[in-house]
Amino acid sequence: MNPLRHIVEPVGLLLTWQPQDEQAPNRTRRVVGEVRLSKEGGAEFHYLKGTMDFDEAIKNGFQGYPAFNLKADEISSSGVLESFLRRLPPRKRDDFAEFLALHRLPVPFDHSDMALLAYTGSRLPSDGFSLVPIFPQNTAPCDLLLEIAGFRHADGAQQENLQIGDPISFEVDSANPIDQDAICLVHNGIRIGYVNRALRETISTWLKNRSVTAAIERLNGKPERPLVYVRVEVR
Repeated sequence: MNPLRHIVEPVGLLLTWQPQDEQAPNRTRRVVGEVRLSKEGGAEFHYLKGTMDFDEAIKNGFQGYPAFNLKADEISSSGVLESFLRRLPPRKRDDFAEFLALHRLPVPFDHSDMALLAYTGSRLPSDGFSLVPIFPQNTAPCDLLLEIAGFRHADGAQQENLQIGDPISFEVDSANPIDQDAICLVHNGIRIGYVNRALRETISTWLKNRSVTAAIERLNGKPERPLVYVRVEVR
């Protein structure tokens, strides 16, 4: 296992949500909340009310994150990060090193809880939430493990055609009906999915201002739900 070499401390986190019902008419992942560090050293959380993503999430059944009242304008306490850390195994658990290795993180992991939440995505199989890092502007060098969004719905995308280490390129999909600035991941000339919507602005900035390389890093999941992860290196 080759751990990510350049871990960047995020300045915040975006909370995303996707309906769990496979039969839902619209399963687009939406950005619904934001976590920022407070001046006091804690963390603040607020829902992104009034944004298109938040409004669309509400239309599709979003009822708020269980730990935070949907009616609150802002939650500021020492418990904000702790609420999200409950989604991860504790640092002192015997198998924590295996958890880090799965996400290609170095052992020991000497970075902040914010970075741990950001680099693991903090997903649970029981709900549709995940966290996405907000990096300082024009960050470099930076390494990131990125799950390809929409892989199983991409025409011509087959997991058996992929090999660990295969190079991946990026391409803007200006004809995308949901996001005209959507970024595709391309393998051997075939579009195999997209960059997470919450990360597309960051990736777009990197592509314009930095040297970005990407390669297949991890293949797993189930036949009906294959998962493909790409290692992104920004220099």
